[in-house]
Amino acid sequence: MKFKGYTEEGLYAQLRENRRFTVIYRICGEKKTALQAARNLCVEQTVEFPADEIECSAIQREIIGRLEEFSPCEGGYRAAVSYAEACATEEFAQFFNVVFGNSSLLPGITVEDILLSPEMMKWFPGPKYGTEGIRRKLGVSGRPLTFTALKPMGLPTESLAWEAYQCALGGIDLIKDDHGLMNQPFSDYKSRVKAVCEAVRRGNEESGGHALYFPNLSGSTSRIMDRIRYAEECGAGGIMLAPGLVGYDTMQYAASHTELPVTAHPAMAGCYLDKGAGGFACGLILGLLPRICGADLTVFPNYGGRFSLTEKECMDIVKECRRDYGGMPPVLPCPSGGMTFGRLGNMKDAYGTDVAFLMGGGLFTHGPDLAENCRAFIRKLEQE
Repeated sequence: MKFKGYTEEGLYAQLRENRRFTVIYRICGEKKTALQAARNLCVEQTVEFPADEIECSAIQREIIGRLEEFSPCEGGYRAAVSYAEACATEEFAQFFNVVFGNSSLLPGITVEDILLSPEMMKWFPGPKYGTEGIRRKLGVSGRPLTFTALKPMGLPTESLAWEAYQCALGGIDLIKDDHGLMNQPFSDYKSRVKAVCEAVRRGNEESGGHALYFPNLSGSTSRIMDRIRYAEECGAGGIMLAPGLVGYDTMQYAASHTELPVTAHPAMAGCYLDKGAGGFACGLILGLLPRICGADLTVFPNYGGRFSLTEKECMDIVKECRRDYGGMPPVLPCPSGGMTFGRLGNMKDAYGTDVAFLMGGGLFTHGPDLAENCRAFIRKLEQE
């Protein structure tokens, strides 16, 4: 089939020297079936058109994905497919679409890795601060960071601000809104952010600490930039977004339009995870992708808690947070969910020092004095 207005020369001129990026897929099934699925990916993720009907050699050679490698692996077959950089563009949503788009609807296919081209590393440079930058802001080295969340939903702003003050007074490093706090009538966004920022400032002054507060921005996309500016005006230490709710493109845009550190929250990310039927590997959706999108910290459910992630899956997330990735700064992993004082020693052994342990209910219920609980949290990590 021929297409009006198309020329080989015109397409080649737009292909940016044939630069490509690669996606690694794991495909379940017998070899013949898996190989056909890999070949289908090359077409489905690009032209979505019968390949043998395309008489344009440049589209055949350059636009349609290339199966660069196909080999057996644990759980199926490993397929490395390269795509033209020009297909993805500099917009994260389109890049994400090329990575898995329509094929995410098919069973038995898991995205295991994404290898950006050098040019794409410029498009998506990753965290502004990363692990070392967050440590510098806090003036803390040699131990894991302490992290907590303001909760429960239903408390008025005054109560949440009191919690924040007590935590900052106790010397905690990082404070965030619970992901369920947004703009509800019992604690609307503006009153909460203003009050909590002031409470953290007072607590820091009295304790000599440098606690950073991350308000939750995972509400209406149309209001995110206004809310970022308000957080900046109030003196927030960062912002928090759940890319599973607002979109990875939205988080990447927000991160690139503020100087505040960014925390990624895993709410709704479970819909993307490979739970045996295909999806994204845990390390990618909770580690590498937030990192590419500009998160400086990424929260994920800890193994052994109330969620179903295994120890291996958590270690895979940490690996993606820290791996050498074209010079991109490492992002700080933040295991959470079911964290208690009794588990801190084992968690430190498992995760090491460059981590932020997020403890909510376990911190609040450890004793009657919240500020003293925060001091005990720090002492525990310094002693273990």
